[in-house]
Amino acid sequence: MGEATVRKPVTKLTKPRLGFFDVTCLVIGAIVGADIYVASSFGAGLLGPAALVAWVAAGVMAAIIALSFAQAAMLVPRVGGSYEYVREAFGPAAGFAVGWSLWLAEWISLAAFPIAFSRYLNVLFPLGTLGITVAKVIFMSFVTASNYLGAMAAGRVNDVLTVAKMGPLAVFALLGVIKLVADPVLFWSRLAPFAPLGWSGFGPALVTIFWAYAGFELAVIPAEDIENPRRTIPVAIGLGI
Repeated sequence: MGEATVRKPVTKLTKPRLGFFDVTCLVIGAIVGADIYVASSFGAGLLGPAALVAWVAAGVMAAIIALSFAQAAMLVPRVGGSYEYVREAFGPAAGFAVGWSLWLAEWISLAAFPIAFSRYLNVLFPLGTLGITVAKVIFMSFVTASNYLGAMAAGRVNDVLTVAKMGPLAVFALLGVIKLVADPVLFWSRLAPFAPLGWSGFGPALVTIFWAYAGFELAVIPAEDIENPRRTIPVAIGLGI
């Protein structure tokens, strides 16, 4: 008889997955953007200090919708997000309509990002017409490359960008707290009169400010690239929102 052949056990390679920190940053990163500053100015222009009420109301609305997404992610932890949830509940036709509506909305809105990036950069470093065009190309190439490399690469890039862009908001919040403690009388005087423009602009302000909370719905799309999505996604959405 020939010598016995020793077979080595085959080790199955597992694909790297996005963890809890990655998904939380995905939720926060999708929500926090330039629209927070834009919505703040629009809200103040419509209501004055009373815009704070619209921020609270829009936040409650966003939280309720976000928790609905978290529940749906627990029930249907598959790639596709809104498409998969609606398809599971109402069939392929409804899922198709919702899925493509979401993608079209995202594709159209994506055009704003290279424009905003180049304009903000131009304020700090005057670029000229050619420089602005080059900045847009670099921005789009960077985003395309990070997504082309896969969910993990895009997730790591998003982690860094989310932490970075939370910095200015943290500075504003810290300065506000310092001002409140140092001179509370002057601080509270900034809120008077509370509604100098009346409440007729509450509806438009609410819609505009709610836009600043949007984005959490995108975090559920790469469910199959997320570690333990039934638990990770709901907790990340809750913490992120």
